[in-house]
Amino acid sequence: MLMLELRKVGKSLREVSRMVKEARSMVVSCFSDKLTVEEKEEGFGRVIEYFVIAPIETDPSGVMGRLEYLLDVGDGALESLVKPLAPDGDLEKVENLKQMFREAVVLNRIYKMVREIYVSSKMSKSLETTMQATMNLSLLVRDARIRFKAVKAYVDAQPIGNGIGPLVVAKLLGNSRFEVREGIVVSEVNYRGRDLILIKPKGPGARMRNLGKVVEAIIEEEEDVAGVVIVTAEVRLEGEKSIIITPATGVAFVSEPDKYRLEELASQRKIPLISLIVKMSNEEYFTKMSDEVRGAVPRIIEKLENLMEGFGKGKVVIVGSGNTMSITP
Repeated sequence: MLMLELRKVGKSLREVSRMVKEARSMVVSCFSDKLTVEEKEEGFGRVIEYFVIAPIETDPSGVMGRLEYLLDVGDGALESLVKPLAPDGDLEKVENLKQMFREAVVLNRIYKMVREIYVSSKMSKSLETTMQATMNLSLLVRDARIRFKAVKAYVDAQPIGNGIGPLVVAKLLGNSRFEVREGIVVSEVNYRGRDLILIKPKGPGARMRNLGKVVEAIIEEEEDVAGVVIVTAEVRLEGEKSIIITPATGVAFVSEPDKYRLEELASQRKIPLISLIVKMSNEEYFTKMSDEVRGAVPRIIEKLENLMEGFGKGKVVIVGSGNTMSITP
């Protein structure tokens, strides 16, 4: 029984190892042609082991400020590591490479966890210990397959499911004029008699940060904000149907500092905060945007129109939260 369990873990380890090697090859193929093979390998090695340590939470005072600072510093450090690898210093490709590496780092971490299960199980020579260690093995392998597909989506520069929020805002924006603040697109449009302030990360690079800061600044500038609607994707629970569109009170940002900023400001100014959430599977969320997800845009806009009817007089801020890779502007 022990040998059978070890054989199963070994098979999973080989599968994840193969995905890590293929992902490495795909990522390196996106580096500048001006780099030598050695420089490419060295550059990949520097980035793949990079991570940000979360701030201490036993002293909660100011933890959001510390977390935001660490995320900003970490993003800057990652950019400094990636920039020399990007072709021709293209900023859009730099953003894609950064997100590509984030997925590759997760895949690499899963590989290390599966390897740890295999090595520790062999060392223990205990059936009970091995069976306990392998309880979540299938979930780890499934997540590794999803992350591998995510890396491929970034290599091919394809929109991913998590980009449904920015895609909706891009549709509402149309050909209207816009400005860019800290990598965020901002535009004022009149939509069916209602003044809207549209906000999304700037494409086609894989941007998804700084939304909270920009939304906060815009709300502080405006005196007549009737409400804020955040359109975003969320991973559904197993057993739930995909592409269910549901409104919820509150802020559905992935970034906790951004979420904290908006909650603080909205509560002070008594501005309604609503998130329009598009539920999808883990694979749909992280990998290439499916036709089913893309086809949900008209239904999401219809839901938005219904929500806006419930707001009082004033401008409505619509935020497309998510990854805007290959979604312009």
